[in-house]
Amino acid sequence: MLRLTSSLILVVCLATTGVVRSAVAGSPQTGQSASAEAAPAASDAELQATKADIARMRVVLNQMRTNLAFVTTTTSPLKHQFELDIDMWQALLDQMQRRVDAAERAKPGK
Repeated sequence: MLRLTSSLILVVCLATTGVVRSAVAGSPQTGQSASAEAAPAASDAELQATKADIARMRVVLNQMRTNLAFVTTTTSPLKHQFELDIDMWQALLDQMQRRVDAAERAKPGK
């Protein structure tokens, strides 16, 4: 179950990282030119979707932390691996949040 959750989080992270990068760059993800009105609307929608993904991922990360508390042996390699996984996901979520924040600051009119 934990492996499935980690895989799901990884897929969502990879998908949203590309979205945030395109929003920061200010260009549509497809590389095609868009009208001046459509690009900001798409960027806003992408930013909102990324924020929602981050929020869901933080919930899953908190569930992982809760589950870790139930691993009984404090010195087991499995528990240490779970700790490393949690630390890695936390770092990735922090990076995604910084990118969203940068994209919001880069939006015109802010």
